[in-house]
Amino acid sequence: MSLTEISGFFPEYYLNLRNVATETDIEKISQCTSDKKRMEYIDSLEFVRSNDLKIERTFEGKNSSTAAALKEKGNQAFKAMKWLEAMVLYSKSYIALPDEKSAEKSIILANRSATLYHMTKYDETLLDIQRAMDYGYPKDLIYKLYERQARCYLAKKNFSSALLAFQKTVSTLDDAKLPQDKKAKMKFDAVAMITMLQKDPKATKNADKHKEAMVSPGIPDEKSFTSSAIKIDQNKDEGRFARAARDIKVGEEILVEHPFAAVLIEKFAKTHCENCFIRTVIPVACPNCCDVVYCSEKCLKQARESYHKYECGLLETIWRSGASVNCHLALRIIASRPLECFKKIKDEIDVALSIEDIKKLPKNDYRCVSHLVRHENGRTASNFFQHALMARFLTKCLQVSGYFGNPANPEDIILISSLILRNLQFIQFNTHEISELHTSKTKQTEKTVFIGGGIYPTLALFNHSCDPSIVRFFRGTTIHVNTIKPIESGLQISENYGPMYTQETRETRQAKLKDLYWFECSCDPCLENWPRFEEMKVDVIRFRCDAAMACPAIIEVPVNCNDFMVKCVHCGQNTNIFKGLKVMQDTELMTRTAKRLYDVGEYSNALKKFIDLLKIMNEVLAPPFPDYCHCQQSLKDCFLHFGNSYDLE
Repeated sequence: MSLTEISGFFPEYYLNLRNVATETDIEKISQCTSDKKRMEYIDSLEFVRSNDLKIERTFEGKNSSTAAALKEKGNQAFKAMKWLEAMVLYSKSYIALPDEKSAEKSIILANRSATLYHMTKYDETLLDIQRAMDYGYPKDLIYKLYERQARCYLAKKNFSSALLAFQKTVSTLDDAKLPQDKKAKMKFDAVAMITMLQKDPKATKNADKHKEAMVSPGIPDEKSFTSSAIKIDQNKDEGRFARAARDIKVGEEILVEHPFAAVLIEKFAKTHCENCFIRTVIPVACPNCCDVVYCSEKCLKQARESYHKYECGLLETIWRSGASVNCHLALRIIASRPLECFKKIKDEIDVALSIEDIKKLPKNDYRCVSHLVRHENGRTASNFFQHALMARFLTKCLQVSGYFGNPANPEDIILISSLILRNLQFIQFNTHEISELHTSKTKQTEKTVFIGGGIYPTLALFNHSCDPSIVRFFRGTTIHVNTIKPIESGLQISENYGPMYTQETRETRQAKLKDLYWFECSCDPCLENWPRFEEMKVDVIRFRCDAAMACPAIIEVPVNCNDFMVKCVHCGQNTNIFKGLKVMQDTELMTRTAKRLYDVGEYSNALKKFIDLLKIMNEVLAPPFPDYCHCQQSLKDCFLHFGNSYDLE
């Protein structure tokens, strides 16, 4: 997999150095026995040192004039009652404001709260009201916020909070610079609401103690979970892989895992929270840069206390370099953790650990991912040269951002650059694309869109199959893994690295896997050369042999067969195919019901039907056949609706 996108300054930089270097210069890197020695060698080359990329932190986009112009456009849209347009313009104005402009920020956030109120987004309105107050909204105008706050609470039927807000409206009107008649009118209306609410026992009960908690715009924190049904095994031929420790039912959730590190791609940097990847309508801005947004103060705080304090002001440089999301992920793994964390374990990183030893490590320990496969021995000198230059560039980014302190210790720089080189290697084979489901009811379309990448230490150990046994979906950056077929105890639990047997020929799949992941696939669809969906036979039914001796054979029977008993050529026993034919009839009605539920958006109920369908089919029928593929795909589609999703309309 390429380190860079199509364009950017790094590819040109690499090619220039590649042309300067001799073949001997390149080949010598393959003689180095560790990543540390590789980076020391690269650092020793004069033509590399003399052509170092110039990296500076830049904070473009924060501009008071730009913010003021956007605010004025927002005001015009507001007057025209174009609420959505006004809200977007106010958000852009807020993001563009320098951090020291607190008074201006409070005004813009208050204005944004007004648009949200008109859009009946009451929870979001309350959040922006509180933010405006926190930034020091003018004392002579604050009555507006309390009055809007009261109206939101009324709409939410939180009468005790509404009462308190109306009382604050009255008390703050004394500071308002309003004509006396307008002030009197507002006070009269607020007092009328107070009088009405005071007669309501729900409003007066514990009113002095009641304070509604602000609703978080993000997603609830989820606990990680690894089912006892998963056992990680290891052997020489297959490496580490997941195996079923017991029989696993179809539809069972077997893994919920947070990423060790995750990176949002540039395209979604202004629409999704950089920290949790949730699409955010009312963004919270970084005080220093305009490159990313957050869904909440909580996510902003988490990011600024870890990786963003080193990436802030450098994201544009990383994006303009053409570095792929994998390269950014290699940097993020380091930036998310203090230098001391890596110095503490530097002598233990290459020590071989058993699966049980790795399980005992803290979840944020670098060794949870550093052991992942990286095919170090299969890399060419040219490959190492390119990867080492990228590692050097990313390390320079960290150095400029102050990650190493001042002055930086050269040994620390070599340590981190060698770890980034290691990251680039294992990330190549172990990254998972984080996705969001985009739907359109008008066009009747559903499309999974790649929004970022992440490293999931447990899921990374699952081997590939062109006929996977699991489906994965995301809530924010948290990955959920559910089975899409029954898995017998002892069998592998396989996921899919991209190529599916229903969509591509065996030759195409194997070529892709060899190119991207450096292995030859030997799953059942590849060994038996299963047909693509469009090539599957519709005039033949595949029955499982139901002999008492648990024969694994598959019996293919023409749909026009008149016999109810068919002899298995493998075990010699007869199989009653009448049961299978009855199943085919029964599943027709169930399929129609499940599809109807799916079409009206009842995904949970549709999922239950599709799970029942697969259970029934698996008892007597064997894939590949069209009905089974359709049912399995529908099952996957249901699960995707439980994760990140966005209605295009």
